[in-house]
Amino acid sequence: MSIDGWRPTAVAAMNRRRGLERDWRSVRVGAAIVAPASAFELQVPR
Repeated sequence: MSIDGWRPTAVAAMNRRRGLERDWRSVRVGAAIVAPASAFELQVPR
């Protein structure tokens, strides 16, 4: 089998990994916002 047969699978795996990294980055940013707000009992406007 040539390497071209693996290319779509490798690209899909890399795209999935990038998506997960982006999701975890969002979780960390959200936690960085929520933690101080709850620690100082800040009211977050709705």
